Amino acid sequence: MLTYSQDLISLKKGFTEILGPDPHHANLTKVDYTIAVLIGFIATLVDQLIVKIPGDVNYLGKYEQNGSGMTEWLKSKGVNEDGKLNLFFSWMEKHSKVSYDASTSNAFVDYEGDVSGFYPKNHRLMSLGHDPLFGLIFGMIDIYNGSLTLIDKKGAIHKIPIDKFQDTPLTDKIFAPILWFGHILSDVCTKMGIPVPGWGFTQLLQFGKFGEKDRTFADLARWMYVEGYDLRHFITMGIVPGIIQIITRIYMNLTRKKEDTQIFLYEKSLSEIHHSIRLQKLLFISHSIATSGNAIKIMLHQGNPLAININEILALVKQSIQMSQITMRDKTTERVIRNRKSIDQGWEL
Repeated sequence: MLTYSQDLISLKKGFTEILGPDPHHANLTKVDYTIAVLIGFIATLVDQLIVKIPGDVNYLGKYEQNGSGMTEWLKSKGVNEDGKLNLFFSWMEKHSKVSYDASTSNAFVDYEGDVSGFYPKNHRLMSLGHDPLFGLIFGMIDIYNGSLTLIDKKGAIHKIPIDKFQDTPLTDKIFAPILWFGHILSDVCTKMGIPVPGWGFTQLLQFGKFGEKDRTFADLARWMYVEGYDLRHFITMGIVPGIIQIITRIYMNLTRKKEDTQIFLYEKSLSEIHHSIRLQKLLFISHSIATSGNAIKIMLHQGNPLAININEILALVKQSIQMSQITMRDKTTERVIRNRKSIDQGWEL
């Protein structure tokens, strides 16, 4: 006589034979796991050996750390041997004057608010019009109003009218997006460059105590920008998630089984779903390894925040959201497709 547990096993086996295995995810093989970990390890080496940090620094006055040759190469573009903008970018700078490009408080002496810590080296970080992403919004608003929108070192938000831009010509307002783009383009190749997308909003993070000087998140982000953590290094950091994407997709294409051209449309749909799930799982594993590798890189750099690869961290966050969506998805359609296939196979018997 069968025991209760044996009954359950037999019942489950019977349903599996009729309906097919539960299609809640596409299983990875041991080879898949190995390849995903290997890809993450390769990305870690790239982060350590190529991305490095923005530039050579003597961190904390006692740790000599080398900067990225790739970032150095990017920073050499658009300028001559003396470090001045070439003719094209110089022309763009001359013909793309905007109100939000004020670099000292001398440009708004009549403003009654207290703007803290605003000076030439960090004015593009604080001025939201210089953001390569959100700047299109804030930059156009400032051009229309002849103003400067900024977040100072204390996290205070200021909207300051700039006197000499109060009578902004109508042509400047009409072509504000072009004017904004021209100004951003001319600033990219300057010594300080422009900030990482969204980096200016870090000035709102007025909490935390880091390092010997007990810096807040805002202080730390501002220091990082001044030390070269700009859009050009952001591009360099993008090599890491880029490599993971490229190698993983090549592996997927090489290992994907060839489908019978005679299969039903619903079977093809199920295959596509499982192919996508398998891809997302591989990417999640590789990004997890690479992000862990970045944490090791930071430790090897004695905790230097310039070693943080924000691009790879964002990639892992995105992939984590993808995995959450996969886990919580409605699997009804997949079960129906599986059941339909099992029924068809049963009729063939």
